[in-house]
Amino acid sequence: MVNDESVEVLELEIAMMVRALRSRNAEQDKKQELKRASYLILLLLSKNGPMGVKLIAEKLHLDISTVSRQAADLLADELLEKKQSETDRRSYLYDINDKGWDVLTHNRYGRQKRFSRMIEEWDETEIEEFARLLHKFNQLME
Repeated sequence: MVNDESVEVLELEIAMMVRALRSRNAEQDKKQELKRASYLILLLLSKNGPMGVKLIAEKLHLDISTVSRQAADLLADELLEKKQSETDRRSYLYDINDKGWDVLTHNRYGRQKRFSRMIEEWDETEIEEFARLLHKFNQLME
């Protein structure tokens, strides 16, 4: 049985985390080469390989038109390439090109460095447990 008080604390802490991340991300987006949405698309493609716009939209919980616009921006910035699907010649797959990999690597390093500073007082067990529970929580939203 879920304890109401625990849920109340969880809800508050998640709301505070989202607020802090949004505030921080807005500041960091100004400094980064990539906006958050573009970063997520590149990160997803780096993990899964070439994907179509529909699958990207499903994985990121966005509508297809939003992903299409973001992918078009990434294409215009020459960070992605668009390939015709081998299985369905009417559709296309997006993949990261060399420039995209370089930009993603640079951005990941900066983001990971910021997170490392935030949790530098934690021991490895705490970091692993937080990552495990956060992953478990994120799985509930899929």
